[in-house]
Amino acid sequence: MRTISGGCVCGRVGFTVEDKFVYAGYCHCSSCRKSSGASGTAIGGIPREKFSVTKGSDYIKKFSRSKETVSCFCALCGSTLYGEKPVSGMLHVRYGALNSAPELLPQAHMHVSSKADWYEICDSLPQYSEFPPG
Repeated sequence: MRTISGGCVCGRVGFTVEDKFVYAGYCHCSSCRKSSGASGTAIGGIPREKFSVTKGSDYIKKFSRSKETVSCFCALCGSTLYGEKPVSGMLHVRYGALNSAPELLPQAHMHVSSKADWYEICDSLPQYSEFPPG
């Protein structure tokens, strides 16, 4: 089983994740845009038990964006690392926090109904107004 390491900018927080992402995509919701400072973020969905914090758990801060999403980030450098999805038991790992490429690359754009007006999606991946069905 291949695992991928990841972490924050300052190096205080580290994690590993099994390279068994169930789905992956580009999220354009306003929360992902604001937390990343970009047009959106690439995420991979994985069951919580396939993810482990390897160092710096005391540096991880959590912000409850809603009952469906808890953002987890480094308290020192502010790097957003993953989002907990309490209802589904999944995590949305920020692909930008990974140290190497996962096998499953983004499959679609999601939450395009709230994407930035100044951003144009220029690839041929499917686009979903909200989260893709299934």
